[in-house]
Amino acid sequence: MTSTPPSESRGRTVHVSLLLLSFGSGAADAFAFLALGGIFTANMTGNLILSGMFSRPEFLQTFIGSVTAILAFAAFLYLGFRLTSAHRPPTNSPRATTWTHLLVGSIVLQAIVVLVWVFEWATAPNGQILAVALASAALALQTVAARRLSDRSGVTTTYVTGTLTSTMEALAERSSSGQFIRVLSILMLPLGAVCETVVIASAKWAGPILPLAVALAAAAAVVIAGRVVRRT
Repeated sequence: MTSTPPSESRGRTVHVSLLLLSFGSGAADAFAFLALGGIFTANMTGNLILSGMFSRPEFLQTFIGSVTAILAFAAFLYLGFRLTSAHRPPTNSPRATTWTHLLVGSIVLQAIVVLVWVFEWATAPNGQILAVALASAALALQTVAARRLSDRSGVTTTYVTGTLTSTMEALAERSSSGQFIRVLSILMLPLGAVCETVVIASAKWAGPILPLAVALAAAAAVVIAGRVVRRT
């Protein structure tokens, strides 16, 4: 009986983490859209469109929410990419540790969203905007972590357009490399949204808990993958 090579085992663990992050993104976006004023926290394309739909009822609130989400997402994207930049001075910590730090940061921000929601601070003046900003920042850090983890597989866990583009490009060029994980990643987004919708409909108070739980599971998978690397 032959054992699975460490590199292959690590790759599978990373793929599991990416799929969990895709599921969590779908859940987080569904929560924000259903419970935080129809705003997206991962889909910035959607927010850009919302910011221009001036005939929509309560447009000013939507505009403020969508712009807040975009600014928070962009700022934390920049921060995440700077922290994981290949041009930074070398440190004693492996890059995998930095990925873990990004996911931990995302988890902390999502945990704060849970507190804001459970204690009904989101109903206070500007509370909903605060929740949108925190959730968008969390998804931005998650996006950077997934981008670094996915390497060349073309998986983007917070916006399906990039993954769908990579999938169709590979299909047109008859390349099967990373195709399976990309297709699964696409499917996990709506699955996460469906599950979050069920949670909101049955226990609205638990809305932000599902994305947080999934992020914790994804971070655990990354830690396992890092241990596999250190043992080789």
